[in-house]
Amino acid sequence: MTVEAFDIWTGDEHEIADEAGDRPRLPAGWAGPDGPGIDVRTWPRSPRTGQPMVHCFTLRLPEAYRRRGPDLVAVAVFQWADELCFTEPLPEVQAVLAGRRADVAQPDHPFWAELGRSRRHTQLQLADDGVASLFAMVWLDETELSGPRVTRPTAAPELADGEVDAVHLRERYGMFGPVWLVRRDDPNAGIAPVSFPEAGNAYVEIPDRWDVFHAEHLGGTNMCPDGVREGLSPWYIEVSRLGGISHGGDQDLALDLDARAFLGDLTSAVLLPEA
Repeated sequence: MTVEAFDIWTGDEHEIADEAGDRPRLPAGWAGPDGPGIDVRTWPRSPRTGQPMVHCFTLRLPEAYRRRGPDLVAVAVFQWADELCFTEPLPEVQAVLAGRRADVAQPDHPFWAELGRSRRHTQLQLADDGVASLFAMVWLDETELSGPRVTRPTAAPELADGEVDAVHLRERYGMFGPVWLVRRDDPNAGIAPVSFPEAGNAYVEIPDRWDVFHAEHLGGTNMCPDGVREGLSPWYIEVSRLGGISHGGDQDLALDLDARAFLGDLTSAVLLPEA
């Protein structure tokens, strides 16, 4: 199987055609708040507060990147900002999940009913980034990817201590719209990246990589100016603004498609590593 690396572009087809020229490009999903065609009850939530996370992007994966099996053809990525995400679930969340809605304020608010009906998606991976956010990666089959998009469930009536729902910031710096994979001539496609390749290492340094490659990409040369995260596999997505996703301000974030801990050593607690 030939392994390729891809730039990830957003925009309509005419914009992509003007910029990509004759480079092959593939329609690959979307970036924005609407989620894929999953059962809305399985929309990822904060295990601490029950808040529905924010959908950032859904990306169809080329065959070589389908590391959980050929039938799981895409991933959907979600984020929720919470400085206290490492702590135990709130008592009111525990009460609702145990069927006791009378134990919460505003028990008739739709958030609590939806939380009570929620359940875990069978292909969910969930972890914190060691800073102030939770990230979820949900692997999708073709039906979920191609089905009608789902809107985010009702948010809680109030944010809990530590939570931030900075919609205005996501809209200001995020990249939204149709997502495309544009093939890039990358000698590091299919090779695990390292920060300082030694003689004999298959991975090679590309000094002008920011001039020839996009920062948002699938596989190939790592674009993070701070260096490669330890232990990253060749099968990763690197993003910084796609769908408003953020990490540590405006740092790159690598999502490893071939790892139980998809955020690697950034993660202080892998909350739901496997289905």
